[in-house]
Amino acid sequence: MKDRLILLLCTLLLLLQTPFSISAQPDPDKPAKGLVKGVILDESTGQPLDYATVTLFSSEDSSMVTGGVTDISGTFSLEVKFGRYYANVAFISFLDKNIGNIEVNRDRPIVDLGSIQLSPNATTLAEVEVRAEKSNMQISLDKRVFNVGKDLANIGGSASDVLDNVPSVTVDAEGGVSLRGSAGVRILINGRPSGLIGVGDTDGLRQIPANLIDRIEVITNPSARYEAEGMAGIINIILKKDQRKGLNGSLDLTTGYPDNYGLAANANYRTGNLNLFGNYGISYRKRPGKGSLYQEVYDRNEFKPDTTYILQQNQDRERGGWDNTLRAGAEYFFNDKTTLTG
Repeated sequence: MKDRLILLLCTLLLLLQTPFSISAQPDPDKPAKGLVKGVILDESTGQPLDYATVTLFSSEDSSMVTGGVTDISGTFSLEVKFGRYYANVAFISFLDKNIGNIEVNRDRPIVDLGSIQLSPNATTLAEVEVRAEKSNMQISLDKRVFNVGKDLANIGGSASDVLDNVPSVTVDAEGGVSLRGSAGVRILINGRPSGLIGVGDTDGLRQIPANLIDRIEVITNPSARYEAEGMAGIINIILKKDQRKGLNGSLDLTTGYPDNYGLAANANYRTGNLNLFGNYGISYRKRPGKGSLYQEVYDRNEFKPDTTYILQQNQDRERGGWDNTLRAGAEYFFNDKTTLTG
């Protein structure tokens, strides 16, 4: 018994003095991944380039694997599976750069590409012609301006058709104009009230050809002067003014379906500070329309049986006809801000 105990102690001492190691085996179900990182710099200034694009492609079939953009410090970090890749670095106004032989494996799971410098793309451009056009809509603190300009939808129409294409402005079947659902709208011509158009009386809009309109100003927050009159807003129709000197003219002929015909002639003569203008337009339009209304009213009263009232209306109407417009006048320009018009 004593010999066995001595043998056991000797065996334990021998095991304790023998070095051994236990290695953890990789999980076969967990994908092996690594990291590719670096920093993108401007070669001419040494400054970091933020929002530069870095794309990794597989070296086997050149398929795109992953990509990203650099941060404000020019650095990037892309997580990829173990494998062989090549990278493409691109940035606006800089030459692209390709980096090959990028291998990510268990021995080298993190690949640092270091500083990657891009060269500016110095390209000599030919002569560039810049043409500016006014935006269809301009928004300011007190009004919104809609430039009619080259809007083909307004050709051959009248001021009513132009207003019907303006956001927040509605023209009903009878020609009534409302702004954001309210009919209390003051309509001005060149910033002044017109005898043809007033509040609730918009028949004169059909007599103004669309080709004479330069822009529409919509004022949704009128001054206290107009608020006292119950105005919900102001629509200011600005007519075109020919700035060219000498005699100028134009002739417009339009047609459309259903039954839409128009002829407009414009003439303008300007010399020095005096401008004489005149235009005549004639048009014929036929606008068939249909309308229907169905309404049910339930009357519940404890003193009599419940009653239901039903109102149903169907309308077939045809609007349109001939319109003639004649406009003539003179302007005298004292300076850029003072004009006398008659």
